[in-house]
Amino acid sequence: MTTVAGRVMAQSTGLKVLAAGSALHGLRPAAALFTRESGVAVAVATDHGHNIRKHALAGGAQADVIVVPTEWADEIVKAGRADKSTLLAIGAVRMGAAIKAGAPRPDIASMDGLRRAFVAADSVLLTLAPTGNHLMQVIDRLGIAATIAPKLKRFDTATLLNKHIADNGTDRTLGFGPATEIIAWRGKGVDWGGPVPDEIQIVLPYSAVMLGGAQADASRKFLAFLATAPARKHMTDSGVE
Repeated sequence: MTTVAGRVMAQSTGLKVLAAGSALHGLRPAAALFTRESGVAVAVATDHGHNIRKHALAGGAQADVIVVPTEWADEIVKAGRADKSTLLAIGAVRMGAAIKAGAPRPDIASMDGLRRAFVAADSVLLTLAPTGNHLMQVIDRLGIAATIAPKLKRFDTATLLNKHIADNGTDRTLGFGPATEIIAWRGKGVDWGGPVPDEIQIVLPYSAVMLGGAQADASRKFLAFLATAPARKHMTDSGVE
């Protein structure tokens, strides 16, 4: 065992990757493919992005590689907690609608269509994340806050929101979250309803980087693998652009 920057890291025991939720669904199959091809075990865990950022900046993130929004990855590099030469752009995640599996797909490509979809919904589901707050502002700007308030529900995570749709949703339930989180529920009671209009779209880029004190050789090989076409396909299939 070695201690680096306040972190105790086990050496040669496989890689530890810590990813924010929106990047998780593509990373896990990509990591499994890397393990099959390289023989290096990779454990992919997840946490809220702000928690990963906080622990990485404090030198306490128990991981070799992290995957977080690019702005935070850059911040962690500047703080001297990660190796700039390993910084890798993973892709970006858009925000869109989640609907009950089999329900008619809403017309939300335009602001007028989005407004009509909000009004027609029997329940509107948002997370408590910044994207949910952003859509609350959009609802207010559209002048329909009073109409939406009685049918509005908010959830701590996109997972809880999607589970609610799968378990309790109707053909007129309308939820919103990151594309990757919605697509992960295909076949589990939730369908992708399409992206929100460009005027209000949030496109969040993600990056991977090796932390200080990591297993350098294996981490660099894993990050190089994430840039290959087979790994990229797993990411794009999960909703990362």
